[in-house]
Amino acid sequence: MNAHEDKEMTGDKKSPPLIFVVDDSEALGEMIKIFLNDAGYEVQVFTHPVQALNALETGGAQPRLLISDYRMPGLNGLELIHRCKLIHPTLKVIAASANILDEEIEKYPFHPDRILPKPYTTTSLLATVKMLLPD
Repeated sequence: MNAHEDKEMTGDKKSPPLIFVVDDSEALGEMIKIFLNDAGYEVQVFTHPVQALNALETGGAQPRLLISDYRMPGLNGLELIHRCKLIHPTLKVIAASANILDEEIEKYPFHPDRILPKPYTTTSLLATVKMLLPD
């Protein structure tokens, strides 16, 4: 019996999709985590883009979605997206920003799957997440 058949026989459900949230505002990151946890997702929050890159490079749990702020110290969200896509090409990405310009996006070979304008509502966040991670 293989692992898939074993899971079916024991009734185990598959684990919820993992989402990486990167925002230099710790409070906002934690609020997003609580909201998405309640919606059935597993969330890991990073307050610095390099932390998220390190977690992705270690090859541990692989996220299916990255939600990244754009304006952050050290490494902007588009650079983070670019570097994450080099490591994990199938990663879905949402860029959250109050003022991201098309000219800035075009500088990078990898683009966000969706841009979520700040301020956004929890309803728009969840709708965007569900669009990129259908059941």
